[in-house]
Amino acid sequence: MNFVAIDFETANNFKGSACALGLVRVENGNIVERKEWMIKPTPFEMGFYQNQVHKIELKDLVDKPTFKEIWHELKPLLDNQLVIAHNASFDFGVLNSVCSHYNIQTAQFTPMCSIALSRMAWQGEIGYGLSYLVASKLENYTFNHHNALEDAEACAHLVLKVLDELSLASIEEIYQFKANNQAKKRSTGVSKKKKTLEIAINESHSNAFNGKEVVFTGTLEYFVRKDAQALIKRLGGSCSSGVSNRTNYVVIGQSDVYRVSQGYKSSKISMAEQLVAIGYKIKIITENEFIEMLSA
Repeated sequence: MNFVAIDFETANNFKGSACALGLVRVENGNIVERKEWMIKPTPFEMGFYQNQVHKIELKDLVDKPTFKEIWHELKPLLDNQLVIAHNASFDFGVLNSVCSHYNIQTAQFTPMCSIALSRMAWQGEIGYGLSYLVASKLENYTFNHHNALEDAEACAHLVLKVLDELSLASIEEIYQFKANNQAKKRSTGVSKKKKTLEIAINESHSNAFNGKEVVFTGTLEYFVRKDAQALIKRLGGSCSSGVSNRTNYVVIGQSDVYRVSQGYKSSKISMAEQLVAIGYKIKIITENEFIEMLSA
């Protein structure tokens, strides 16, 4: 299994204010390279919260290279690689933002999140933060949390532990395991709610979706999207692939619920919020709320 683990630290509230980057390269299950960059951030200021987290002082970054100046060294390490980060939406968001700021075309790679991998290996944990997982899953392993290189290396060790736990040896096997797991979860979830759905279908003229237009966004946890759309039609409603002033409900899949919690929104959610702001009555609901409404 070959991959690259990365971790960014930022200097302030600007998403692209990278001030430190750690990178660990893994080949055939072994760490073969470690690299760390201290980076002069833009804008050149240090936020109080960020400093409290990573303890990096602004004075120590004055003479460091900008991200643009290290890009020639970093890009070849990312291109055509499987790149993994813990809470990947943050790290890849930093990468995209800083590349955009410097008008740099980002590297071409396959992104993956070690939180998602950890959820596959260890279900029902009280948390999936890096420090918790390292303490609970990596025996006798300690690290300096929020040091970019040490976080990247801890992420790499955690991924190797997940792969060993699940007996996976390639990215293809990871995707297949994930697909099988999602299919099983959907089957179990739908089975548990079968009676609720049957009641809703039998009472289609009094349900909340009769005569309403519904738009789905993100990956659903309990349904394949086409099955959810078929259900809405059986209930007397309609579905659309895009949000408009005719939309009544936008149902957010689990992947988008997570992204929204991290500050990211799909184009469908953004459009719905814009229409709500000018007076249209569109309700944005989670998949669990959608299922609850079926039994109301």
